[in-house]
Amino acid sequence: MSIVRRVLGALAVAALAVTAAPTAAGAAADPAGVLHLTVTTPDGSPAGANVAVTAADSSYDKDLLPLDESGQLSVEVPAGDYKIAITPVYGDGQDDEVLRQWVPGRTSWAQAGTVRVSAGDTTEVSERLLTPSRSTLRARDAVTGAAVDGLCVFLDPRRNPCGDTEVTVPPLIPGPQEVWVYTRDDTHLPRYATVNVLADGSGTAVVVLTPAANVVSRVVDAATGAPVAGACVTPAPAGTGELPHNPGRYCSDASGNVRVGLITAGSWNLFARPAGGSGYGAQWAGATGGTGDAKQARVVTLRAGQTVTVPPIRLDRAGVVTGTVTSAATGRPATSGTVTLAPESGSFLQWGVELDAQGRYRIDWLGPYAWPLLFTTTDNATQWSGGFALRGKAAPVTVRAGATTVYNLAVRRGVLVTGRLVDPEGRPVVAELTVRNARTREVIGYTLDLNRDGEYALRVLGPQPVTVAWLWTPPYVTYAGWYDGAARPADATEVALPGTGALRLDVEVDRFPAGSAAPAGSAARAG
Repeated sequence: MSIVRRVLGALAVAALAVTAAPTAAGAAADPAGVLHLTVTTPDGSPAGANVAVTAADSSYDKDLLPLDESGQLSVEVPAGDYKIAITPVYGDGQDDEVLRQWVPGRTSWAQAGTVRVSAGDTTEVSERLLTPSRSTLRARDAVTGAAVDGLCVFLDPRRNPCGDTEVTVPPLIPGPQEVWVYTRDDTHLPRYATVNVLADGSGTAVVVLTPAANVVSRVVDAATGAPVAGACVTPAPAGTGELPHNPGRYCSDASGNVRVGLITAGSWNLFARPAGGSGYGAQWAGATGGTGDAKQARVVTLRAGQTVTVPPIRLDRAGVVTGTVTSAATGRPATSGTVTLAPESGSFLQWGVELDAQGRYRIDWLGPYAWPLLFTTTDNATQWSGGFALRGKAAPVTVRAGATTVYNLAVRRGVLVTGRLVDPEGRPVVAELTVRNARTREVIGYTLDLNRDGEYALRVLGPQPVTVAWLWTPPYVTYAGWYDGAARPADATEVALPGTGALRLDVEVDRFPAGSAAPAGSAARAG
């Protein structure tokens, strides 16, 4: 795991239980049976593929099981009901996930049949791979109803065709298939669409695409008005200070011109970050100049398909903020953590810096404004500058152009929240917890680190009312919901977090379907 990912885990030093794995201690003690699988190609010859055998209730799984030269495999599993995925392989042995097939001849986990394995018996399963077939996709504009031009479909980096008002989808297993649809010139917002692939190649789909909104501006030197190249501009939900995990790459050209695309309708702020080494400082774009407070930033309101030109973004010279982070409980330096402008959840740190082994940090790319800073450390609650749980109460740190501001913080441990994460049958699961303030909806705690005992632990600052969201991702399916037994945030049970001490909160996840995200490798196309 990377340093950044370990740091993110400090948002919650939580330990989450793992869904029962094939090597789990209890697995060998369960009554077992044998599953014997025979797979052939469409012409009847032995198939080459990797197989995954997953319990229908997600309690157990084995994957990357290769078929032998005769297209067969035998595997011992605990007695129960299973779903079987067969993934053809390329010549180099790598899985071709686009052509994954579920027994019997289905295209997804939801549609797959179940196979019962009985204790002490051998269950025989035969499967013939289906012949992939092409299909056709068209799109229409959600506002005008007109045909959308420059249509593209992303399946994986090898299957990424574009067309005009119609695109031929590369061969897929017959049945309903989800594909990622986008436009070549980013005229419309990308989305998943379902294509009903027919064996005879006549399958078609028409998807409705919402036209993207755009912001056009110019990035200039605040003192001289000269254009500034290489400054990247990111839209963020107005007034929240939230910054995206994937900021996109909308950067100013040599003339300072920048066009920020693929924005949904709504109200937005703009965050500008100059190129490294330029000497300019980042800012929230305000009405007349930069600011470090998102609540003071200019609000840009957009309709679907609208392009709005905003006044130039005026960059000031950068200053430096540096300091040492220590534990208020021990007085010792915090040796693992981050200082950021917003909560982060990805593998790469986008909006801040890491602490070094002595608890020191240095940010040299902020504009000369007052900035709320977020401190995330191991064994302490996540907190804003001043030691506050919420951004709106933070004590801003003032950065001065060409100067160095020293800001040290002794971070508080906070309330220890512990509990057990289980599935509807009471078994420990792999899951993530996100704790939010029930009034502002801000993230104040997040679990990441995992272990296998079903117990979690994280520290958050109280007192405050909170809600707790969970994300459960067993193999091939994603479920999401809220404590206690809620599928929607509006139905979440509010929990009173005390100011000190500890809180025990056991969380039972459920099989509430979660929405899909953009496919890996499509970020540049999806923006």
